[in-house]
Amino acid sequence: MHLSMGGYRVSFGTLGAVAGLVLAALLTPLNLYLTHMLVRTVPPVLAVACLLYLAATRTPSVDRIATLPRWAVHALPGVVFLGAAGLIALSVLTGGRGPAFYAITILLSVLVFVQIALVPERDLSVGLLLGQVLALGFVVRFAGLLGSAGYVGIDVWVHMPQYVQGILAAESLEGMGRTKYSAAPLYHLSVVAATLLTGVTPRLALFGSIGVAMVVAPLLVYLTAARFADPRWAVFATAAYSISDFVVVWSIHIIPTSLGLLVFLAILLLFVRIQQHGARPAEIALLIGLMFAMALTHQVSAFIMLVLFGAGSLAQIGLNAGGLRRRLFSGEGSSISIHSVHGYSAFALGLLMLVWSMTPWGERTFTEAVVVVLWGSIEGSGLFDRSDAAGAASGGEPGSFLGETLIPLIDHTGFLVFLFGTVVGSLYLLGRERTSQPGLTLIVAAGVMMVFTLVPPLFGLRNFLPGRWFAFLYAVMAILTAVGFDRLRRDCSPQVLAAVVLVFALTFSGGMVLASDATQDAPAFPEENVRYGYSPAEVTAMETLVETTDSSAENPIYSDSPYTSVLNRYGGEERFSSATVDGEPPDHETIVYRDYQRDGAPRFETADGRDHVRQTNIEEMCGTRTIGYDNGDVTLCER
Repeated sequence: MHLSMGGYRVSFGTLGAVAGLVLAALLTPLNLYLTHMLVRTVPPVLAVACLLYLAATRTPSVDRIATLPRWAVHALPGVVFLGAAGLIALSVLTGGRGPAFYAITILLSVLVFVQIALVPERDLSVGLLLGQVLALGFVVRFAGLLGSAGYVGIDVWVHMPQYVQGILAAESLEGMGRTKYSAAPLYHLSVVAATLLTGVTPRLALFGSIGVAMVVAPLLVYLTAARFADPRWAVFATAAYSISDFVVVWSIHIIPTSLGLLVFLAILLLFVRIQQHGARPAEIALLIGLMFAMALTHQVSAFIMLVLFGAGSLAQIGLNAGGLRRRLFSGEGSSISIHSVHGYSAFALGLLMLVWSMTPWGERTFTEAVVVVLWGSIEGSGLFDRSDAAGAASGGEPGSFLGETLIPLIDHTGFLVFLFGTVVGSLYLLGRERTSQPGLTLIVAAGVMMVFTLVPPLFGLRNFLPGRWFAFLYAVMAILTAVGFDRLRRDCSPQVLAAVVLVFALTFSGGMVLASDATQDAPAFPEENVRYGYSPAEVTAMETLVETTDSSAENPIYSDSPYTSVLNRYGGEERFSSATVDGEPPDHETIVYRDYQRDGAPRFETADGRDHVRQTNIEEMCGTRTIGYDNGDVTLCER
């Protein structure tokens, strides 16, 4: 698209790049008021992406491209498959994932990216490349799943032992009790069905159904990206999405969000197809069925689906700007094919309002509770108090360089590299001679989802659960990144392209594989990041403590977090609480100590009620208390 003014034609991509540079300059002073890592890093990444686009589009397209030597083309696939097999052996020998596992994973990921980008056209095999992506993704996920006893994470301990087991015991949805998931039980019914059909335990049924589906889910990203870019770069998007931190999170912490992500990826593919070619009756029926499936799976995922449809409506409105459109677009705008999507947005909104109005949440409906909770959070966040807003967003106490700077930088590296690719791809979509409605939909969706994900937490608002959004956002970002690299390969010199690919592969792989969220089962920095995977002794103790101890919310048993959270969810009652450990022995009647508190990153409360990570030992925790239970790893001591 071009803007026509006084006989001059200016590409919208160029205008977008200039606007991006201005925005980067305007965001830079925020460093004086907010100390969040993204506030410091987003402006330079945005500026570099815009400058690269401007440089690439002002140089003639190149006939020669960078390629790998022939020996590497034939050798690297075998290295990746052999390395994946080695990772399986390593995880079995070491009991899960660890530093060596992560180092090899990063190396193999880099080799996959390099192959995708630099294999000569005559040797390109999309099937072989996708096979490597899926093999590596399978090993990463199932090494995390099977390397921990029970389940990885926190919320899964209420979905599986309480809801799924409740349905199996009662042979009815009534076994779930009064919960918001009684109106969104598709995840639980899927696991129940897999359990009954296969005869295995619910845990293995979960891993073998939704867990396996999460391995192949990136193929939906490939099918969507292939509608915008060459197959080579669609595979590139698939590889990037497969190892993304939050995608790995919902592949090892398998909860309704995981199933919601699967449904979203299918909706995204179908929505793009409908905007490109128009809707057929079968596609409309399938899309409506997927909307119902999403409404019955997960409320946050359903809201993200609504954002996608809303982005499509905004893109359609922008392309149907009437006289303004005819004046701005130099003739070619009128040839853009536009298909109405307002009906899908309206139907999705009406469906969700209907379902949510019947969904229980405490003593209210889900809709009422969300409004009440959100407004209460806004009032208590200091959003309307300028004197407090900056302080609330600036973070807590200073800590070590590792915990204060290095780990947050690693955690955000993958997103920043994705942002770079997204900006370049978006500018190329805007700068093409003939843009498309689904392309604009992706750009709008990425922008709106970033606002929901990044802005509210800066002011202390986390009601939209930003951690749940990233895996959905990454699907859109991966597709836009594929478009960006597809065009850079044609516009950049071989040396520049090779440099960009190598930097992307190294930084993206390293950041995503080592990120705190991607390593919840076995943190890459175990003394700084909390472990959400559990040993067999910890799971055994969990069952014993819930069944044999007598406590309540008023008189709880104290331990570290997240172990107390898991105990509460597993038992279905708030009977365990975080201990106060802050320089003095804890003054509690009954305490649960586990060896993880000695050498891991357990979270306790300080004397003034804040959370902090602090290592301790059994002498400090139990003192002279009587030992009531001890399995060698977990100890219950009481006065």
